[in-house]
Amino acid sequence: MIVSMHVTHTSAGGTTGLNDVVPRLEEEAAKRLPGIQWISEYVVVRTCNRFEIYAATGSNLSVREFFDSMIRTIVPSSNISYTLDDRDSIKHLFRVVCGLDSLIVGEDQIQHQVRESYMRAREEGHVGSMLSHLFDKAMAVGKRVRTETSLNKGAVSVGSAAVELAEGRLGDLSGKSITILGAGDIASVIAKNLMGKNLGTVVVSNRTYSRAIELASELGGKAVSMARMTDAVADSDVVLVATGAPHAVLKCSHVSEAMARRPDRPLLVIDVSIPRNTEDSVSGIPNVDVENMDSLQSIAMRNVERRKSEIAAAERIITEELAKIDSEQKEQYANDVIRRIGIKLAGIREHELGTARSRVGSADMEEILEDLSRAMVNKITAELYKNLREASRDGRMETCGAAVELFGLEDSE
Repeated sequence: MIVSMHVTHTSAGGTTGLNDVVPRLEEEAAKRLPGIQWISEYVVVRTCNRFEIYAATGSNLSVREFFDSMIRTIVPSSNISYTLDDRDSIKHLFRVVCGLDSLIVGEDQIQHQVRESYMRAREEGHVGSMLSHLFDKAMAVGKRVRTETSLNKGAVSVGSAAVELAEGRLGDLSGKSITILGAGDIASVIAKNLMGKNLGTVVVSNRTYSRAIELASELGGKAVSMARMTDAVADSDVVLVATGAPHAVLKCSHVSEAMARRPDRPLLVIDVSIPRNTEDSVSGIPNVDVENMDSLQSIAMRNVERRKSEIAAAERIITEELAKIDSEQKEQYANDVIRRIGIKLAGIREHELGTARSRVGSADMEEILEDLSRAMVNKITAELYKNLREASRDGRMETCGAAVELFGLEDSE
């Protein structure tokens, strides 16, 4: 069935706990997962607030032990992760895709991020029928929640929360100079939420310069190379850091040199990268205020309060969809029995038809059909009658009762 491992902003006690663990887990999983014999399929989901593995297996216990071993290799004494099985794993995935397990509840990027992880796993050959069915279903549930509720309406992303945090610290951003480090999904959402703010200078810097140009043009700003980061910081009121780098991009040397040119002008740095892309020592530079993902917690709490009714509606949809899966799984055994009955009856039919065909021309057709029908009935019912008599002798009357129900004999004499 399904076993999943989770390291999230919730289990880690905030995003700070994810900074060192997630990159190492990602590396360890890539190295070890392909060689685990109990895992037939797997999908790794990596977002700014979580690292999760969903595995299809014939041995839940073995996979649980593997996940525990892997996390202990990296964090020996911490309870930073947890595992789930089967229905609980499915429910968790549904909640993740719908944005209910995000730091910013209703987050509108998470479904796209999970889908990308799923498609990447498919392309790499790690996904078969079980996880394909599960993730396709999860995408459908996410779409239903977004269609039937207003959970993701308004400012519901890390990027929008970062802009809201900047406004909370500085007030109106009109005329403020902004630098965005990064040009990926989160940086794009930040840019979207900055539009119409009547900003001053806007600078975008990214490792891939062409992408920086694209994002800067959307904001009516300019792109600069990472080599000119210090100059960009020196001219900024706010630096929004949202790169996908596994290491610090905004370093103390950059900010120290920038602040030396404008010592009396304050600088706000908001880093929404996991792991953080701003060196810790930057926060010790005079007149520099550094905020990170954990700083978004108060915004996240207000967001939950505003969306209580939508959260309840989304949870109801998830409950309905889980009930459908429960029903499908209950029918699965019956479907397998029906398949096996069909195979057995088809074998009887083919055998008796062959016998009847071999007699054509040597016997009366009416006699052949009579013998064919009698033989088929006898072959089909032989084991049924034998087993019913044995059950009755043994006092297993429920078996006889099941036969009455299955053959619709309740009202017959």
